[in-house]
Amino acid sequence: MRRRGGRAPRGFRSPLRFRGVAPRIELEPEEVAGLIRGSRLLELRADTPADVRKRYTDTALTAMDALCGLADRRGTDAVWDALALVTHRELLAFATLMASELANTSFTLAPP
Repeated sequence: MRRRGGRAPRGFRSPLRFRGVAPRIELEPEEVAGLIRGSRLLELRADTPADVRKRYTDTALTAMDALCGLADRRGTDAVWDALALVTHRELLAFATLMASELANTSFTLAPP
């Protein structure tokens, strides 16, 4: 219920608990790197049980959310600081998973 001008009537409460996007996880670069390491993506194999695969990928998705929160709060340099703390193999596994997650969304680049 909205009035003209985009304002809701006084006393109106949205039935939704959250308005907009939930706040990002707030972690320091070392903690984000620990989450990436803790996701254990390097241990995933084709025969990894589904529940284990879900737990590992959910941890990696949480790490990505924390990385985005770090970027929002402290900028790209802090993101690079966090990524510099993981091994090259961990970074490749993390980037590969995030690229596949992004491909599964409706994300598109703005036209040039």
